[in-house]
Amino acid sequence: MQQQRQTEEIITNNDNTSITCWVCTDSTSRITRSRNRTLMRGCACRGSDAGFAHLDCLIQFALHSNNGNDDGDDDDNDNINSIITNNERWDACPTCKQDYTGKLRLGLAQARWELVQDAPRQDYERLNAADRLASALQECALDNDAALPLFQEVLEISREMDGNDDVNTLVSMNNLASLHQKIGNYDAALPLFQEALETQQRIVGKNSSDTLRTMSNLAMLYLRTGEFDKALPLASESLQLREEVLGADHVDTLESLHNMGLLRWHMAHGEYVSFTDADEFVGCCRRNELQQSAEFLKRAVEGLTRVLGNQHYQTKMAVRALGFAECKRKELEKKS
Repeated sequence: MQQQRQTEEIITNNDNTSITCWVCTDSTSRITRSRNRTLMRGCACRGSDAGFAHLDCLIQFALHSNNGNDDGDDDDNDNINSIITNNERWDACPTCKQDYTGKLRLGLAQARWELVQDAPRQDYERLNAADRLASALQECALDNDAALPLFQEVLEISREMDGNDDVNTLVSMNNLASLHQKIGNYDAALPLFQEALETQQRIVGKNSSDTLRTMSNLAMLYLRTGEFDKALPLASESLQLREEVLGADHVDTLESLHNMGLLRWHMAHGEYVSFTDADEFVGCCRRNELQQSAEFLKRAVEGLTRVLGNQHYQTKMAVRALGFAECKRKELEKKS
């Protein structure tokens, strides 16, 4: 799925005192020199006042939620290992179970990295934190220049420590390939995707969620290069297997629906045509492909709204894509 800047709701004053931080229960929303007390919501919690928190409160929540294993030992290394290994506290909302987005995700990743950046290069917690920060920089801040060296370092160290066939190495391979794809470095992305997919199919099997993610990402790379004959079977298979393995309402399945809608949009034009350039397209547009695009995107919007809510960035992206597909379809109907 093409990634856009992730947004979150932000409360910047105290006018609505019914909205409070779920960690500290304070309604205060302000920024000082030393603390960020802005109330933000960067998850999929429903309700007008649900899911809001201060970034510094979430950091403290992650720091002091050591899986219930606080035995009073003050050893710094043990403490760091515990808090960093407790991934779910740093990555996902404990209520809706969805990953944080936007400034909350980026802020948590930066705080996590600061704890371990001076650890030995091959320290597992440092490696994991670097990977999370790179992902957040890429997806939340659109800072690809800062994300690239982190992803490169993570993959290099993973190959050294765990070998080319290790599950974590393959995920790192996929992450770096995805970033190369995003910045248009397709020649660098292709061999990484191909190596990861071949190895994942051999090591963890075709139905693994990691394998299906790589398959979907490779399909999107072929979409960007206009090789639709290669993209379509991969995108179709990843959608079918995700529905069977993960279920219709899993976010990865809904991503595949979105991707199929995007692929059919470009196939309708016979080449890669961005939404913003659609009005400038002078070629022939295939109505049947456009109809299929709209159908896939409609299913994606319905599912994402149901699972993540209508304010989540992924839902908004799908709604935008559906709007373009429907507009183009109606335009062709008028001309026929």
